[in-house]
Amino acid sequence: MEAICFSLLFADHVITEDNGKKGILGVFGAFNFPRFPAIAAPWVIYAGVANLKGRHEFSFNLVRDEAQQVILPIAGEIEIPDDDKDVEIVIPVINCTFTKPGLHTLTFNIDGKQISSRMLKVNKITPSGGLH
Repeated sequence: MEAICFSLLFADHVITEDNGKKGILGVFGAFNFPRFPAIAAPWVIYAGVANLKGRHEFSFNLVRDEAQQVILPIAGEIEIPDDDKDVEIVIPVINCTFTKPGLHTLTFNIDGKQISSRMLKVNKITPSGGLH
């Protein structure tokens, strides 16, 4: 049985409703900072996986593409009792520091095999002259 990633998102928040459904708020694909290094406000990685059963190791690695530098390594285990059930992994990210602007790639791995990835742009912006 091979894992299938049906969703990999960056978001501001993920909430779980009383009925178990997830609400994913503030989906994004870029950060904007006026200077570096920059610490991002808290955010969340959401991954939806199907076609798994039993115990599995997972990992996420956020890599700054230019230097192939891992800036956010995350690892854990999941236990899935029923192969008909989709699995949702929600990882809160706090104090993630970006040293330079540029493209970053998040890879998602199950049992050491990459099943998905997505890009995250980190931009340097010029602050506007108005009130903030």
